[in-house]
Amino acid sequence: MTKKGRIPSNLHRNLILALIILTGCAFVSIADAEAQQVPPVNLKIAFTADVGVTSSSKKVLQFIKDEKADALIILGDFDYKDDPALWENTLNTYLGEDFPVFAAIGNHDLNAWDGPNGYQSYMEKRCQRLGITWDGDLGVKSALMFKGVHIILVGAGTRGSGHDTYIRDQLAKSQAVWRIAGWHKNMKRMQVGGKKDGTGWGVYEEARKGGAIIATGHEHSYSRTHLLSSMQNQTIASTSDTLVITKGATFAFVSGLGGKSIREQKLSGDWWASVYTSDQNATFGVLFGEFNYNGQSNLAHFYFKNIKGQIIDEFWVVSQVQGSVTGMKGNARVIEDFSLDQNFPNPFNPGTKIRFYAPRAERVTLRILDVLGHPVRTLFDGMAPAGTTTVQWDGTNDAGIQMPSGTYFYQLVRGNHVRTKRLILTR
Repeated sequence: MTKKGRIPSNLHRNLILALIILTGCAFVSIADAEAQQVPPVNLKIAFTADVGVTSSSKKVLQFIKDEKADALIILGDFDYKDDPALWENTLNTYLGEDFPVFAAIGNHDLNAWDGPNGYQSYMEKRCQRLGITWDGDLGVKSALMFKGVHIILVGAGTRGSGHDTYIRDQLAKSQAVWRIAGWHKNMKRMQVGGKKDGTGWGVYEEARKGGAIIATGHEHSYSRTHLLSSMQNQTIASTSDTLVITKGATFAFVSGLGGKSIREQKLSGDWWASVYTSDQNATFGVLFGEFNYNGQSNLAHFYFKNIKGQIIDEFWVVSQVQGSVTGMKGNARVIEDFSLDQNFPNPFNPGTKIRFYAPRAERVTLRILDVLGHPVRTLFDGMAPAGTTTVQWDGTNDAGIQMPSGTYFYQLVRGNHVRTKRLILTR
């Protein structure tokens, strides 16, 4: 096993050490697997929770397959019917029997969790079919390595105890660049709905100290924090949409729009980077993370996309848990060219934010166009500084007149290069 320490050279990083001795028994220590793997280029993992077996949830599962995800992490609450066979059949129908699915136990999964025909048994059989080994009590206090990503799934606040210690111990011996710690329930201030404190701060803080992305469900909405240096105190380390994770700073998200229902926003705070609830006219969708983005092993691209095809949130994550990142300077974004992000929120009323990135200072123009291509509003025209620039559109034209509901386009022009995206204004 590779000793814990600094990142290997680029040559050695590109050698995926995939040799795992199969013993026939799935209960082996994660420490026995090679943890210094580099994920395949653009490895895409989907995150969802609170799914059900409704027509909407089936659309979500089909959407995950259509989006070409390589794996799915379900953060609790499967079918809401205490019917593991039905749930397994639903997964097989829309994703396939050999599609990698990993899950944490939810409070609506407790009654049918155990036994030879329980949810856990089906999960174990799926891992065994795929040759994936794990440590511990699968879905309750467990860890596994999936193609270079260290995934820790626990039942914090739902089943068992000592989850914070387990997370701490797993991350202490992990040499993975990418680490995910997931569970179902939340602390009240780590969601934007009506949920009460459900887990204690220990799991959040141990995940943060170990440099893990924190993935949760339970609240039927989507929300994401800024980079935080304290989860308990909601201390913001950076508001950049490039989140640089260290052993001490990370972010948490709730991805609970799996198909069961959509709830309203009841809480807010300056630590939230993105919120998507019924107050924002949310529809069901999935958070996707693409790891080893375009061959940069420490870079990941995340986006939340609803089943209508609208990107609601998009951001970049850089892992520094194994040391400095090649090609990175502080919180700089690892993109070689100008880029234009999807506006948020979208659809919107009364205002929306538009971000673009420039690798160097250069003159650019950002304008709003109607569906016929006629200019509506110039939002930026001048020298853009190197880095990310954020502008707002309040739905008015250059004369200050409110524009009607409808589809518009925003266009970034740099010399002879033009990038265009669509947005929707609702009155």
